[in-house]
Amino acid sequence: MWDLAIINGVLVSPTGRYRANMLIKDGKIGAITTGDLDGIDVRETVDARGRMVLPGMIDAHVHLDEPGPAVNEDFTTGTRAAAAGGVTTVVMMPGFIPCVNDAETLLQRKDQFGEKTFVDYAMLGGAGAEMLDTIVPQAEAGAVGYKSYIRPYNPQRPGLICKDSGDVYVTLREVAKSGVRVGFHAEDFPVIEKLTEDLVAQGRTGYADFHGSRPESTEILATLTLLEVARMTGAPLHLVHMSSPDAIDLAAQWREWGTDVTIETCPHYLLLSDEDTARVGPYAQVVPPLRSPESVARLWEQVEEGIIDIIATDHAPGLPERREKGHTNMFESGGGLSALETVMPLLINEVSLGRISMEHLVDLVAEMPARLFKMYPRKGILQPGADADFILLDPEVEWTIDVNRFETKDPEAAKIFDGRKVRGRLDEVYVRGTKVAEAGRTTGTAGYGEWITPVG
Repeated sequence: MWDLAIINGVLVSPTGRYRANMLIKDGKIGAITTGDLDGIDVRETVDARGRMVLPGMIDAHVHLDEPGPAVNEDFTTGTRAAAAGGVTTVVMMPGFIPCVNDAETLLQRKDQFGEKTFVDYAMLGGAGAEMLDTIVPQAEAGAVGYKSYIRPYNPQRPGLICKDSGDVYVTLREVAKSGVRVGFHAEDFPVIEKLTEDLVAQGRTGYADFHGSRPESTEILATLTLLEVARMTGAPLHLVHMSSPDAIDLAAQWREWGTDVTIETCPHYLLLSDEDTARVGPYAQVVPPLRSPESVARLWEQVEEGIIDIIATDHAPGLPERREKGHTNMFESGGGLSALETVMPLLINEVSLGRISMEHLVDLVAEMPARLFKMYPRKGILQPGADADFILLDPEVEWTIDVNRFETKDPEAAKIFDGRKVRGRLDEVYVRGTKVAEAGRTTGTAGYGEWITPVG
């Protein structure tokens, strides 16, 4: 007796698409067949005729702030939003307060998170020079990777920071022993601080000034350090939320030289430019900032050429009262975008426009994230033995993004995409064979999500 049969759908993988039936039992894909199902016992059958069956997105970069002094997005609202948006596994950043920086805190946060989640979740540990002896134990406890920053030490986030290249070296030396990948925020903060000081001293606090404080050169400077130290230590490096095509080209060169480096960008860097910041102000503020239309075009070329490995959201909605300050002083805004409910609709729309194939999109948002963060083949693919995480997509339906219907705690943080027309509707979203969302509304149950640890 099978629990669920998805029949007559077009299944999509990075290597192609084909019409088939998918049989599910105990949350797993048990069989995929092109034959008829006569004589097969099934509790529930869903006819997917005219629809595509996609693997659910694995969002490798999600900020949920609970607990903490100011909760921009909590576990419940964040994972409700994920379910509604076709994100079936979220990879949690460690930087909430108190941050994850050792195995004990990782396991505590896992328990707190699991009681409230609507989708599956994995966790990154913290990696920094202040707490080198805690790095490897976090991977042993179940972290699928790490997150770190090059910036001055922050007493609120111990164990996540490298203040200089020496710190990067000793941190990556430890990461190399762990067997999992470390993601770095690649901006040169000392240069950013000096640029910011100069601009603010001149009374320059507008949108263009904020962008001027974080030019692409600051991303290039940090990337160069990370690439060369990764080559020295052999540590697997992941460059998160990359916005500079020149920095990405450098990473591609180091990769040719044998450095284990992977590259992530975000939908806002592919679909927005600095012209949008002028249009909606702090509701387009993010770090690194949005780049020029020319850089956006080059990023798409790097996606098409396979240089960029994954797309993730960097979902991090800011507090409304702080964001509003950006209308008078962009440096006081805080920024941050809400993206869990827009990422898949927006990218699927790009497929409809011919910008990217559905097969390539599935690789960028599902299979490759699963491979990089050691969830494959449990996650990221539609094949027997994998978790039954999938989306039923009607590729022809046109609709308009309406943030007033969103599940996120602060829909205004997605304001920049409000009213955008897209083609391709997420009809149903399933996590381990259970429907968790339908037509953009969450139908699942809090606490359903499972903690995902490295495979193998």
